[in-house]
This record gives sequence, C-alpha cells and structure tokens, in this order.
Amino acid sequence: MLTEIRVPKLNMTGWSFQKFNRRAQDWAIVGVAAWKSKSDSGVALVNMGSTPILATSVSAAVNKGASAADAAELAANEAEPQSDLNASSEYRVHLAKVLVRRALEQATS
Repeated sequence: MLTEIRVPKLNMTGWSFQKFNRRAQDWAIVGVAAWKSKSDSGVALVNMGSTPILATSVSAAVNKGASAADAAELAANEAEPQSDLNASSEYRVHLAKVLVRRALEQATS
C-alpha cells in the first residue's frame, strides 16, 4: 500500500499541466506536463500511447533554444497515438502540439 510520495521542490523552475477533455469529469483525451528551468526542461505526454511518454525531442529542442511553437511541432515524435471513440490519432497529434506549446509558454512565463 502506498502511504506517501515525496517530490523534491525544484527551485527556479516553471511548470504547467495542460489537458483537453470534453467534460470536467472525463479522462483527458491528451494531457501534457512540462517544466523548465534555466538550463533544462522536460515534457511528458498522456494518452498519446499505451503508457505516458517522455517527449525527449521537445526537451532537446527547447534546451537548444527553440521557441515553444517550434518545439511543439515535435510533440508526437516519440508518440504512437491510437484512434478510439473520443479522438482519431490525427486529432490527438494536433492536440498534443497545441497543448505542448501552451504548456511551454506557461512554464517559461
């Protein structure tokens, strides 16, 4: 039984969690968690594959100085989105790009 989770506080780090769902109680069709510090960043995607995905190509682009919009275009590089009743794989890719851009913009502001 899990009784406690400790997450260290990241000083001088911005972060954001973005998700898209149709109703407030629904599971996210696509979710994005992003964090950015002065020298490093990370982006994770939810519901873009069978497990959560670390979007290393997005992080690498951000760390090399790419804009949030340019880095977001790489959002689906490591993903294998599946179509289902909620969204097609193409729609999930589009959502991932939009949500990654928003998350990166919020994490750096």
